[in-house]
Amino acid sequence: MIAAASIPASETLGGGEGFDIDGIRWRDAQLAAAFFAVDPAGLGGVRIRALPGHARDRWADYLRSVLPEEAPLQKLPLGADTDRILGGLDFAATLRAGSPVCAKGVLAHADGGAVIVSMAERLAPSTAALIAAAMDNGFVAVERGGVSRRDKTQFGCVLFDEGLDPSEAPPDLLLERLAFHIGLEGVSVKGEAALSTAGADIEHARHHLAAVTCPVDTEEAIASAGDSLGVSSLRALSFAFRTARVSAALNRRPSVSQEDAEIACRLVFGPRAAPAMVPPESPPPDRRDSNDDASSPSREDGAEKDMQDMLVAAARAAALGWFLDKPSRSLRRRGTAGAGGKSGALVESTWKGRPAGARRGVPRDGARLDLLATLRNAAPWRRIRAADDRPARLPIYKDDIRIKRFKARSETVVIFVVDASGSSAMHRMAEAKGAVELLLTDCYSRRDHVALISFRGENADLLLPPTRSLTRVRRTLGALPGGGGTPLAAGLASAAALADSERRKGKTPFVVILSDGRGNIALSGEADRNAAEADAVSAGKRLRETGCAVLFFDTGNRPSPRARTLSDEIGARYSPLPYADSAVVSNSVKQAIAAAG
Repeated sequence: MIAAASIPASETLGGGEGFDIDGIRWRDAQLAAAFFAVDPAGLGGVRIRALPGHARDRWADYLRSVLPEEAPLQKLPLGADTDRILGGLDFAATLRAGSPVCAKGVLAHADGGAVIVSMAERLAPSTAALIAAAMDNGFVAVERGGVSRRDKTQFGCVLFDEGLDPSEAPPDLLLERLAFHIGLEGVSVKGEAALSTAGADIEHARHHLAAVTCPVDTEEAIASAGDSLGVSSLRALSFAFRTARVSAALNRRPSVSQEDAEIACRLVFGPRAAPAMVPPESPPPDRRDSNDDASSPSREDGAEKDMQDMLVAAARAAALGWFLDKPSRSLRRRGTAGAGGKSGALVESTWKGRPAGARRGVPRDGARLDLLATLRNAAPWRRIRAADDRPARLPIYKDDIRIKRFKARSETVVIFVVDASGSSAMHRMAEAKGAVELLLTDCYSRRDHVALISFRGENADLLLPPTRSLTRVRRTLGALPGGGGTPLAAGLASAAALADSERRKGKTPFVVILSDGRGNIALSGEADRNAAEADAVSAGKRLRETGCAVLFFDTGNRPSPRARTLSDEIGARYSPLPYADSAVVSNSVKQAIAAAG
């Protein structure tokens, strides 16, 4: 039998000198592996949040040791295409047989076992949807490329989540189908022993799981505990019931005990508990004296209440370990930013980026031939074409040729348009420069290109063409002169022209305007305020037609209705600088870039 690793009350409530949160998390991780080995499909799977290391390797070894020998473990390569996942045309067999032959995919081969996904935080939502559909349906179906196949498969998933922060996580539609979420960041397991789990226990539990029952009062206590912890998912409740029965089966019990229910709540509800529900409540008053005089019904009610309290306390132990876990303790950012930038829009490419299938075309101008896709399209027509082209083993026509498609993020260009005229007082100019300084650091960390346009006097000048040199931008910004008229229209026209030029080069432009919106110099160079305002609106509309994201920061001493109207004409996000410090300005730009990407 498996030792269920019951946790003392002092550890459950987070107190006592013997409290060892890492030890608890390691034991819970092993319990999750053992339970998963008994019922992979019924429990969905396990998410292990940790970078590659000793703890994760030991857990993987333990999982392999408790899984039955016949249970397959299939690794899903990152970026695998649909044919690899679901199955598709087997090219070698097709060429040998002379007719289309369909091969199984990773999900079909995992029947009765598990699919292992490393770097699951990078899993594409489309791939996660295919896995989730197969888990829900219990089969995978292939109907394309001249082949048809349907394979029964029941499996669980093991996701190794290497995300550096909560925003980097596997898709939610897959996470909600996994019973267990275990965090092993920073856990030292060098001195921790593995749970003693015999293969006979796993085999016995597999065969007798269906016969294990769960008392009604225990089910009600588990449901009440989940509600008390803020867990609203019915799928999670089902996983808790299933886990309790698996625990009983492993310990060769015909019915679920309170210990089994505690383990189920700790493993399933703990990581899902709402943060506000995590702090443990104060312990109930000692009622040992009053129990002697209590009647039998009140004693039963008290027992049910005590059971629910114990289940909630057990789940809080795991919840504390999950929420107090700080990825920064052991996770460090790796690698450097690529040359292509990290925040631009996703664009189609034929020579670089992440694979995104194939399309009909000719391999020229850098496009790469997709040989497998070409053979896949030609194979179904082999027999029909054989009469016209007998010498060829597999006749290939021009319409069969496919070239590879990729998805890559375009390079980004942040264009700063700064009002350096006399209407922007010197102290307002200093604030604008301070905001741009902070934005420059963010742009540099994302490897964005930065351009600087200044307008004053009668013209607008491109002081700095798009560059990645942070030093050059800061030097140019520091030497930016001020004074003179406000040729706002010229500044907007220059920004529109530069944004359109960069977009034609395949880059993603973002325009950040810092001005009070009080233009008084027309495009003709005349000092005519009415003509200047009309020209500014016209230039703003041209900027809007480029389709790039625009942010307008009003640098006036007070928010100006004129600047707000002009911002609306441009289609920009408006924010008055007096109410937007440097941090707010920086966050606004980052949100706009993220939304456009």
